[in-house]
Amino acid sequence: MMFNPEKSFVMLNKSIFATFFGVFLMVGCSAPQKGFEVSSTLSVQDKVVVLSYEQVNDYLPEDIGNKYIEVVNSEGLSLSAQCDDLDKDGRWDELAFLINLEAGVPQTVYFNAVDKSELPDFPKRTNVRFGYVDEPYAEVSGEERLKSTDSPTISGIFQMEGPAWENDLVGFRNYYDARNGIDIFGKATTEMALDSAGIKGQNYHELDDWGMDILKVGNSLGAGAVAIRIGEETFRVGRCEKGTYEFVTEGPVRAILKLNYFGVPVAERTYDVEHVISINAGDHFYKSKVRVNNLQGDEELVTGIVNMEQKEAFEMEEHGMQIVASHGNQAYLGEMLGMGILVPDTDFVETWKAPDEGDGIVETHMVAIDFESDSSAEYYFFGGWEYQDEGFKTMEYFQQQLTAAAAKIAVH
Repeated sequence: MMFNPEKSFVMLNKSIFATFFGVFLMVGCSAPQKGFEVSSTLSVQDKVVVLSYEQVNDYLPEDIGNKYIEVVNSEGLSLSAQCDDLDKDGRWDELAFLINLEAGVPQTVYFNAVDKSELPDFPKRTNVRFGYVDEPYAEVSGEERLKSTDSPTISGIFQMEGPAWENDLVGFRNYYDARNGIDIFGKATTEMALDSAGIKGQNYHELDDWGMDILKVGNSLGAGAVAIRIGEETFRVGRCEKGTYEFVTEGPVRAILKLNYFGVPVAERTYDVEHVISINAGDHFYKSKVRVNNLQGDEELVTGIVNMEQKEAFEMEEHGMQIVASHGNQAYLGEMLGMGILVPDTDFVETWKAPDEGDGIVETHMVAIDFESDSSAEYYFFGGWEYQDEGFKTMEYFQQQLTAAAAKIAVH
């Protein structure tokens, strides 16, 4: 065999790098680390892996203490990650990191406990914004949900009329009053844009470089707002004795916020409702986890998609998810927009249309979901806008992306 000095040089460098990386893992700690293996039967990009503080601690030779975690792959490259203090007690509770997975190819990552100042700096790909509409445009904290039901009242107080969340592909907002609808912001940029939407003279109902508000919501459930059904009657979760907002986290991997409703009237009953909303980098969808207290067993959670501009919906079953979706010229300027609700098929009950007019919820493709034994229910809301990705002009591409979303959710 002929000697190839160039090939030998490459192999030698790889060998030196592997040795260096092994030493790196040894020197940083008093004992070798255990690698954490991630694998999937499906190929997926930007998969978020979430581990508890205790789970991560098991992979380190010494207790984490008050340090944070850098996630490193087997090639020595840092992966986008964040440590989230979910209960606000001063110590992080969950580590979330992003990884690209190839079907059937396991990957091993390592955890390094470091001071917060030593963490790598990654691009921010998720964001939560709830601000006042007037200078100095401060973040809202401690304000209770308004009991009004009209835009002029709330738009004079809050930027975007309520809390908003986004990632690098899509954004959403909640009307922080008794309407409690959810709207979509179409994005034409991967940058975080909602911190400045609707202030300093900006009109988010007009197309800008970053995008715009793209959905007409009216008295529908819009883009995944919540309701409760008992028997044949469905009641919007919006009117309540007291409603609150809580910022949880945001960063390069995921953003989380929490909406609470105390004393929600439903038929002759009253419930407290917790709605936790999260969005991950690289997804066209956000996740809702809704928990209701004092369930009596005959209730179902209801969510939906506004059908003001697109009266027909379709259904799909993919990767353990039941999907109800619509596609058509239903964005604000008449552009193509695909919207879908993904529900675990074991919890899906049925879908139907709300009336086009009346005093309650109208113009909505309704979806009923069973509550789990812990009084919670989960669903995902997907939005695909043609100005963000021209592929969404076609039904075929939209359905492919819904399938991909279901596959991504299925990977644990």
